[in-house]
Amino acid sequence: MHSHFTSILFDLKELTISNIENIHDDFFIHVQPIEYLQPCPQCQGMDVIRKGSAYQRKVRHLPAFGHRVFLFMPAIRMMCKHCEASFVWQYECAASGKRYTKQFEASLPYQVLGATVTHAAKRTQTPVTTVERVFKRWSERESAHVQATCKEQAVDSRQLVLGIDDFAIRKGLHSESQAL
Repeated sequence: MHSHFTSILFDLKELTISNIENIHDDFFIHVQPIEYLQPCPQCQGMDVIRKGSAYQRKVRHLPAFGHRVFLFMPAIRMMCKHCEASFVWQYECAASGKRYTKQFEASLPYQVLGATVTHAAKRTQTPVTTVERVFKRWSERESAHVQATCKEQAVDSRQLVLGIDDFAIRKGLHSESQAL
């Protein structure tokens, strides 16, 4: 199998694909990290040893060709010889303890735009609570970004800037402060 091109297709730069299965219209991709060792998260040293794989993590990835894609990533146990810390392999594409890749989570808010959370959850076959949590977190970040951008543009502008609290209660009055 030409796993290099398949890894590029699925945008899995840090992983090499060992096997792909198609079961009930879902793709199950078994992957391994390209690197053999990973630096210790505490001391950043490379004097580590592999202790084996505890289990396979099942992580949802972006859909491909109209099918759901799941990655089976080994939870490789590691130990640092220098600081004697034990840790599990940290993947760039998926945060530890998460069931979805970062790319899949980043795509969820755009599924909700122009639809409801329930509709997006059905379309992506993802729990409603997950879609809602990801969308709320995204909308808070996006709102803060838009507000900061608007404020910056208003400060830099030489023209009149109309705020949300500027309205006329009666004809001839132009702002909230004049109405009182």
